[in-house]
Amino acid sequence: MPRWLLATLLVSICLATTLYLYLRRGMEEARKEEARKKLLNVKVAVQYRYVTDGKVINRSLEEVIEILKEVKADFVFQGWLTQRPCPDKCSDLPPDARALCELRGYSYDHLRKAIIKIKEELPDIIFCGGTQAEFLYSDEVTGRDEGERRDKAWKMSLNPEKWGINLSRREMQCYWARRWGSVGLKEPCPSEEELKWRMEKYFPDLTNPEFQEVLLSRIYKQIDAGVDAIWIDMLYMQTYLLKELTGDWNHPAVRDSLEAAHEIVERIHNYGMSKGKYIYVISWVGKVTRHGVEVIPSTNLDAGMVAPRLNEIKDNRTGEIGKFNELFWEELVNLAKERLGIPIFAMIDYGGPGRTDLYVFSQELSREEAREFLRKADEFFSEKGIIFIFPVHGGDMGRLGVEVKKLSYGRFNWYDSIAPEFQTFETIKELALKKTSARG
Repeated sequence: MPRWLLATLLVSICLATTLYLYLRRGMEEARKEEARKKLLNVKVAVQYRYVTDGKVINRSLEEVIEILKEVKADFVFQGWLTQRPCPDKCSDLPPDARALCELRGYSYDHLRKAIIKIKEELPDIIFCGGTQAEFLYSDEVTGRDEGERRDKAWKMSLNPEKWGINLSRREMQCYWARRWGSVGLKEPCPSEEELKWRMEKYFPDLTNPEFQEVLLSRIYKQIDAGVDAIWIDMLYMQTYLLKELTGDWNHPAVRDSLEAAHEIVERIHNYGMSKGKYIYVISWVGKVTRHGVEVIPSTNLDAGMVAPRLNEIKDNRTGEIGKFNELFWEELVNLAKERLGIPIFAMIDYGGPGRTDLYVFSQELSREEAREFLRKADEFFSEKGIIFIFPVHGGDMGRLGVEVKKLSYGRFNWYDSIAPEFQTFETIKELALKKTSARG
């Protein structure tokens, strides 16, 4: 082949490749822009944690879909979560674990089938799955036996000494063991070896490449099953913890943790694009410290999450319902807008021990007070440009040191707005339909 012809072919291939990459990038940007506009247009967001767990309360998926239709939801938050190791199918589990898996609908196969049905009825709804960045189970790590798996998982847990910080892995993990109930609140911290075996799960190091693969594998499986968005609980908790220990946003430990979170979000976006869709990623962006409000300095999240505080739900001195701290929220909203420029959601949180937001909302408010709070919260957050997530179903109402007296349907430690003990669904529907009628 003449050199001039070979050169012409090579130039043509280079030009074609460049054009292809340019067009592909343009298509991806267009898809991203369209997806972000859709998120900005969300009016009715509801929490329905685990659309697949209906057998527990005798509620079919078809009934769940009707509930979503009744409120004209365009965003379902925590529709499904990977909270602990999850099988592809319940039949993959040992016989004694299969029945519980089927009862709870806890497999990726359940998720996939549920999303197919939901999208048949509600094709435009944004379905948000999720996982927890603060959990690492030894069962998620390969090894010959439990001892080897625990050794590997323990080495993937957060150890501040890695950055020269004067706090050991044992001390860090013991803090979380107390929060999770593996060690008593007033009990001395056991030895490292004993702690390693007593903890059901560990608080992982987000900068550890092996843990990143564990976390991303959970998320990729949900994307493959059809989710549109991913909630990552406590994605920035490590950053905040190390910032509190060092007092410096520029400390290497803090920077490394922030960069790891950024890389994880970027990889989720890229994986979604490889599947032909833009995946929204959401996590907490602000927290209250001893010094006031703190908002993460930068993020590539698509939306951020905040939560009302306990005394804003019910003031423990005056008993007032829905009294929001204007100065606090002005500061938080202004910081979030200035630094992040992303939509903000607000949820009634329930994750920690003791009197959580959901505990106060569900256990300390009467039915009418709960309805009053929902009305006030929706009005307040709407005025701030924040999307309030209506608590339709899901969330542990209390654990570790609190007594839950009001249970959904008299039995279940899981909030449900339709349960006779609470009956807040009609108020949620009223508020939701007001939003959709305003939308026209």
